[in-house]
Amino acid sequence: MTGVLAVMLSFGGRAADTEKTIHFIFDGHLFFQVSLNDTIPATVIYDTGADFLYLDEDFLKLNHLQNAFGKKGRAKMGGAGNSDPQPVDVFFEPVKIHCGGLDYRNKITPVIKLRDILGRHTDGLLGNTHLLKSPLEISFSGRYIKPLKEPLSDAALGKYQRLEARFEDNRIDVKARLQIDSVNILEGWFRLDLGCGSSVVLTKEAAATLHLDGVPKVRFRTQAGGVGGSSEEVLLRAGRLSLADTLENVVIKYSLNDKGALSSERPYLGLIGNRVWSLYDMILDPVNAAVWVRRNGAKGSYFESSTTHMEVFDRTDIDEGWVVNGLYEGGIAEKAGFEIGDVILTINNRPVKEISWKEQRKGLGLKGQTKYTVRKANGDVVTYVLFIQEQII
Repeated sequence: MTGVLAVMLSFGGRAADTEKTIHFIFDGHLFFQVSLNDTIPATVIYDTGADFLYLDEDFLKLNHLQNAFGKKGRAKMGGAGNSDPQPVDVFFEPVKIHCGGLDYRNKITPVIKLRDILGRHTDGLLGNTHLLKSPLEISFSGRYIKPLKEPLSDAALGKYQRLEARFEDNRIDVKARLQIDSVNILEGWFRLDLGCGSSVVLTKEAAATLHLDGVPKVRFRTQAGGVGGSSEEVLLRAGRLSLADTLENVVIKYSLNDKGALSSERPYLGLIGNRVWSLYDMILDPVNAAVWVRRNGAKGSYFESSTTHMEVFDRTDIDEGWVVNGLYEGGIAEKAGFEIGDVILTINNRPVKEISWKEQRKGLGLKGQTKYTVRKANGDVVTYVLFIQEQII
């Protein structure tokens, strides 16, 4: 498990902190360390749109853990992707989870292709069943999650603002107002989704109520848009998002999926993800059905869109490069010849396998003429040159 242990060390140096505090790395999602059955280290994300523990298929294979958690069976599972529920392996014996000085016992553990969505550093995800048993403090500014024994006092909450919220079926929804322009306005329930790395993603049904013919937008397609497979979305800009305060010029998406969590007949207008929530420190209080937030000073990236006009993720755990997972229609990457599934081997002659996770999180700052060496699906190696300058929308 050398790779897993290396990731553990990147969280290090803070073991002496408060016993029940869970420190995380923020890279679009909240990555933190757990141990499974006392001996197996893993890096998981917190997903408020999920229930319990899920493990990644390649994490298990690469570390020879396919049979480490007892008896397995098969079950069908859906998610945000555009497909019917798919059969997956499930461990039916309990798995012990230890994190932040707390122990949880997971009853059933599905095995999914999580790294195909989030890249090589994701071994699993943990949902609300374990982490949201009591009030939960999530500090994006301090990079920690802390379960609280009881709700904060009124004095401690004085710096926070309470959002209108509902806690139902192990999920959290909040009221928000989204104004795309003077004509297109949505107001109602949005899902608070810490498993979503975007700002706002509207359901197909919510988007169908809008009049967007004259609004600048761009289509995006991906081979792994969430649990459930491929996804198609449209990117555009909204004038304002009003939540605790008002954000302006917000890059949002709406789904074109006919199936999955972003299709139709959902009890929410869309998802609000971490490009918004990372601007706040939060208290999630299931006891009193309350969500408390306060701005934390982060500038954020909710107003930015892609300058390479493609989305990639690091799969150097199983290959030599970064996989192109999504393309923006009519963008510079598509026009140059990039295809979904291409593997980027080098950027400006630098092997991408040499680029650390820390450097990736900081950003490569690619601008101007940029050369990519790419392996195609048929094994051919080609070179593409992009002139990186403008955001896609």
